[in-house]
Amino acid sequence: MKRLWLVAVMVLFAAGGALVYAQSLTVNIDFPFQAGHKTLPAGTYTVEKPDDNSIAIRGASGAAVLVILTQLGRHDVDKDLELVFDKVGDQNLLSEVWFPGQDGYLLLSTKQAHAHAVVGGSNPHR
Repeated sequence: MKRLWLVAVMVLFAAGGALVYAQSLTVNIDFPFQAGHKTLPAGTYTVEKPDDNSIAIRGASGAAVLVILTQLGRHDVDKDLELVFDKVGDQNLLSEVWFPGQDGYLLLSTKQAHAHAVVGGSNPHR
C-alpha cells in the first residue's frame, strides 16, 4: 500500500510540475517574420514552451513550432518576454526566445551577416 501511495504522489508531483513549466505569454510583433519554415504576418502572438524540446508561437493568422537548438544563459533580469529576430535582408527570422526570469532558448543560428531586432524585454529595438 505504501508503494502505491508513493507512485501516486510522484505522478501528481510530475503533473503539477508540468503545469508550472508550460508558460504562455502574449506579445505584439509589428512586422512579418519567419518562424521555422513558416512566414507569419505582423500581429499578436502567444509564445509558449510546451515541452523540453520546442517553442510554439500561435496567432490568429498562423502558428509554428520550433525546435530548441540549445539553452542560453540568462544575460539580464528582464521581467517581460523577449524575442530576438535575425534580420537578413528584408527577412526577420525568429532566432531566440527569453522567458521572464529564465534562461533563453536558441531556435536558429544564422551564418550570413545579420543584425538583431528585439521585441519585448528591457531593450527592444529594430
